[in-house]
Amino acid sequence: MPGSNKTERNRVLKANRAAGIGDEMGRLPVRVKDPGILLTCLICKTELKCTKSNTEMKKHATSKHGKANYEECFQGAEAHAKALLEKVTKGGAGGPGAGGKSADGLTKAERKKKAAAGLDDLLSAGLSTGKSGKKKGR
Repeated sequence: MPGSNKTERNRVLKANRAAGIGDEMGRLPVRVKDPGILLTCLICKTELKCTKSNTEMKKHATSKHGKANYEECFQGAEAHAKALLEKVTKGGAGGPGAGGKSADGLTKAERKKKAAAGLDDLLSAGLSTGKSGKKKGR
């Protein structure tokens, strides 16, 4: 009986460790995620993860402390968010889908729209609107 995916992955990780590739667990550096940035609220000492949009921090500042500006609670949150956004938009992740754009420079939604327009053109060119005088079976 063939091994499961877990068995195969463990075999690869063991081979990586034996060869000295990757980290101490045998994981390749490309597949290891960076730990998130945690910022502490200056008022209540709650730790929240810094993201691109900082929605949790904004919600925390308005609901818990009644402050419109979350920068008062979390010093440097805006700078961290800006750095994360730049990393994603400039392809800092290094993946083919970095920034949501493909090799042709279009997003997935733009590619779908273009494909649908192309199909509409093909359909309208191949189908005639007039009815033919021939009927089957007569």
